[in-house]
Amino acid sequence: MTGSRERGGMGGSRTYRAGVAVALVTSLLTVWTTIVRDDGNAIGFFLLIMAAVVGGFSAWFQPAGMARTMLGVAIMQALLGVAIATDPSSASLPDGSFRALLFCGLFTALWLISAAFFRAAAKGDPAQ
Repeated sequence: MTGSRERGGMGGSRTYRAGVAVALVTSLLTVWTTIVRDDGNAIGFFLLIMAAVVGGFSAWFQPAGMARTMLGVAIMQALLGVAIATDPSSASLPDGSFRALLFCGLFTALWLISAAFFRAAAKGDPAQ
């Protein structure tokens, strides 16, 4: 058998599909919480999702490339959280910095979970 299933690509294994599912849920939660909060930081969060999409296309959605992409997006998420937490407008709100770090920390963890699933798929996880 040839194609993406043999290489562990799109739809090839449960771990790959789990990585896609976590990335999609994280993206949808990011959009939803950004719309609900409406705090002026939306562009940064939407750029994270765009980075995940562009990274996926540039990696041809192969597991190893997707793992690197999700790791990169997790780093971007953490840096965005630090930028928002240190912004003077966040510091003026009660617990504003803490909330920004907590929120971005949670989403960073979700991106890292997705990266871990893709990495397992790239290593040829036996759960296929």
